[in-house]
Amino acid sequence: MLDRLLAVYMTAVTVISSFLGLGAYSTDYEVYKDIVYSEASERNILDIYIPKAAFSREENGFILFIHGGSWSTGNKEDKAADCIEAAAKGYVAATMSFTLRSSETAGSYSVDTVLDEIGLAIARVKEFAAEKGINITKVAPSGYSSGAHLAMMYSYTRADESPVQIAFTANRVGPSDFSTEAWGNSGPSLARSLAGKETVDRFTAEGREDEIVAYVSPVTYVTADSVPSLFAYGALDVVVPAGNRESIINAFKKAGAPYDYILYSLAGHGLKLDRVSPAAKEYSAKLFEYCERYF
Repeated sequence: MLDRLLAVYMTAVTVISSFLGLGAYSTDYEVYKDIVYSEASERNILDIYIPKAAFSREENGFILFIHGGSWSTGNKEDKAADCIEAAAKGYVAATMSFTLRSSETAGSYSVDTVLDEIGLAIARVKEFAAEKGINITKVAPSGYSSGAHLAMMYSYTRADESPVQIAFTANRVGPSDFSTEAWGNSGPSLARSLAGKETVDRFTAEGREDEIVAYVSPVTYVTADSVPSLFAYGALDVVVPAGNRESIINAFKKAGAPYDYILYSLAGHGLKLDRVSPAAKEYSAKLFEYCERYF
């Protein structure tokens, strides 16, 4: 709900600023809504934001924003504000809906299903942009909360098979480690629900049940070759335990992989609502610095 309110607010700011000539956000972009990226589910749709500036480049990177919602709620519209900001800066952006963890998908859901969908969404953005005469060559998966977990998982486990080269990943308050040490006693059970019944059954049958937590934890896959990563966490976050930020940062330090880390010292899990704090400005500036550097 907060995500959606923010999206409505940012859209209103864009319209009003344009009308008044304030120039807070450029309106030189087009929005293409409800583009199907797979026929497997009615939720397999995305919105694409294409700025006029993209047509003047021989190559373009784009940011794929992935919404949060505990893997069980949320829609692509929740990340409209982020897409507006990126498009206003001259970058192609997209936001997707995907399969949610629910009572209806309890038997078939797994994080792998969603990672497959992310790959399909990336391919569709490239295809759609090509139809418009825009060459997409790189992507930056970016998410908030559970969406950040998905963006990290895709960036660290699917880089070799991504239909577009992953330039970097940028994530806010993302779960990175479901171990008891990092998450607490509920971590392993949450990991099992994300791994999905088929994976849990297979690991159990193979005597690898203790590997289930690692299987869905982004921190497991960090290596020296991991893509550059931007992280933001709230110091007062009680939804994603502090052990998650400590675990992922330590993993990057140990691997020697490139990263930047921004701590919102007075913020909780909803830090992205605070767009005027020094930390929020720092995150936004760093995100678009990454775009300039890696796209």
